[in-house]
Amino acid sequence: MRHAKEVYGAFALYGTYRQERKIRKMKYALRAEEMKAYDQDTMERIGIPSVVLMERAALSVLQTFDEMKLSPGKVLIVAGVGNNGGDGLALGRLLLERGWDTAIYMEGNPERMTGETRLQRKILENSGFSIQSKIEDREYDMVIDALFGIGLSREITGSCRELVEQVNHLRSQGALVCSLDIPSGICADDGRALGCCVHADFTVTFAFAKIGHLLYPGREFTGKLFVRDIGVTEKSFVCGKPSAFYYERGDLPSLLPKRQRVGNKGTFGKVLLAAGSRDMCGACILCARAVLRAGAGMVKIITPACNREILQQSVPEAMLYTFEGLPEEEKVLRSMDWADVIVAGPGMGTGQAGALLMEWILKYKGASTPNKPSKGLPLVMDADALNLIAMNEEFWSLAKGREAILTPHPGELMRLLKKDRKAYQGRQEALARELAELLSCTVAAKDAASLVAAKGREEVYMNTSGNDGMATAGSGDVLAGIIGGLLAQKMECFEAACLGVFLHGLAGENASERKGRFGMLAGDIAESVSLVTK
Repeated sequence: MRHAKEVYGAFALYGTYRQERKIRKMKYALRAEEMKAYDQDTMERIGIPSVVLMERAALSVLQTFDEMKLSPGKVLIVAGVGNNGGDGLALGRLLLERGWDTAIYMEGNPERMTGETRLQRKILENSGFSIQSKIEDREYDMVIDALFGIGLSREITGSCRELVEQVNHLRSQGALVCSLDIPSGICADDGRALGCCVHADFTVTFAFAKIGHLLYPGREFTGKLFVRDIGVTEKSFVCGKPSAFYYERGDLPSLLPKRQRVGNKGTFGKVLLAAGSRDMCGACILCARAVLRAGAGMVKIITPACNREILQQSVPEAMLYTFEGLPEEEKVLRSMDWADVIVAGPGMGTGQAGALLMEWILKYKGASTPNKPSKGLPLVMDADALNLIAMNEEFWSLAKGREAILTPHPGELMRLLKKDRKAYQGRQEALARELAELLSCTVAAKDAASLVAAKGREEVYMNTSGNDGMATAGSGDVLAGIIGGLLAQKMECFEAACLGVFLHGLAGENASERKGRFGMLAGDIAESVSLVTK
C-alpha cells in the first residue's frame, strides 16, 4: 500500500511538473518608449494613478531590501527632478519611517520637476524633513541612485556628471549602491554608457527588465537585477508587444525538449557534422561532444582522414566518414540522406575540400514527395561555413531561405554584411536583424551578451547567461554543437537557437564554478551541458 502511495505521489508530481511547463511566464525586456507607453496605458485606460505606481515602486524597493536582509543604516538618496527622482523621494520617506538615517539631495532645475515628484517633495516637507542643498562629507552605508530614469538619451555633463562621479567614489569607499529602474547614465534601449554612469551593486527595476540591463556595458553597471511588479502588466500590451525577451535559470526545465521514455537513439535525432581539417581537429571534437551532450541520439562526422584516429579516441560514440584529399560526393550525399540535421563549419577550413562540402550541403534538397517538396535539412552554419558564404556569392544565394541558423561572432557578422567592424559598436541587435532579413534565416549573434533574431519575428531573444571565462578558443564550436543537438530533437530553428545560446551560457557558468573563470576550457563547457540539464 505504501508503495502504491509513493507511485501515486510520483505521478502527481509529474503532473504538476507538466502543468508548470505549460504556464511558464514570458520575461520581456523593454525599450524606454515601450515602457512609457505601457505606463501611460496603465494610468489612462486601466486607471491606476501615477502616484500610486510611484508608491508601489518605493514599496517594492523596500521588499528587495528585506529579501537582501539589509539592516537600517546611513543612506544617501540622490534624486533628480523627473519621476525617477520621485521614486527616490517616496523611498526616502519610507526609509525614514523604518528608522534609517536618511539624507536626500536633489539635483536639477526645480522648474522642470514633474507633478508627482513635486508632490513627494511636499509630503516630505510636510513631515518635517528637509532636502539637503549639498551632500554632506560623511560615510554612508548605502547610496540610492534616483537621478535619471529610463528616459535619458543624452550624455551626462556638468554638475550631474560630477554627482555621478561622487556616487561612484562613495561606492569605492565601501557604500552599497542601489539604482532605481536603471543606473543613471545607461541608455535603456541598448546599454550604452552616456558619457558616464553610476556603477550599481544592484538595480531594482519596475514592471519589466529593460534592454539596457541585459546588453553591455549596461549589464555590468546594473549589478544584480531585481524586476518588481508595480501594477504595469501585459494587459497594457495593447499598445504593441515588447521587442525583446529573455530566459532565467528556472525556465530551463520547461524549455528542454521532451524525452520519450520509449525512445531510441534514432528518436532523438541524427546530426551530420562537417568539421575539422588538417591541424584543426579540436573544433570537430568539441562540436561533436556538444551535439551529444545536448541530447542528440547520434552524430556522424565528415572530416579529413588525418583526424580519424584522434576522433575515434576522443569521441568514440561518433560515426565517421573520412577522406583523403577531397571528399566523394556520393558518400557525402548518402550521409546527408541519413541525417536529420547538418552542422557545418567548425575548423572546416575554406580550401577546396571545405568549399566542396559547403556546396553540396547548400544544394542538398533531400527526399521530396509530390505533396511536400523538400527544402533541405535544418542547417547550423558556424565559423568557416560563414566565411565561405561571405566569400562566395553563389553560396550566399544558396543559403538564402534555408531552414538555417547562423552563429557569427562580431567579426563574422560584419564580414557577412560587408561592413566595417567599427560600425558594430552599439548596433548588435540592428545588425543581427538585418542579416536575418537578408538571408531569411535565424541569426545567433555571439558576443558578451548574445542575442537571437529571425526573419519574420518582431521580438529578439536577449541572453542573460554566461561569463567572461567563456571567451576561450572553441567556445563557439560548442555552441554550434548544442544548437545542432537541439534541432535534432525537432525543435524549431528560432527556439533551438534561443535555448542553445541560453544553455551554452549556463554550461559556462557551471564550468566556471568547477574550474574557475581564468582557467576554464571550451571542453569544460561541453561537459557541463549534461550537468546543468540533469
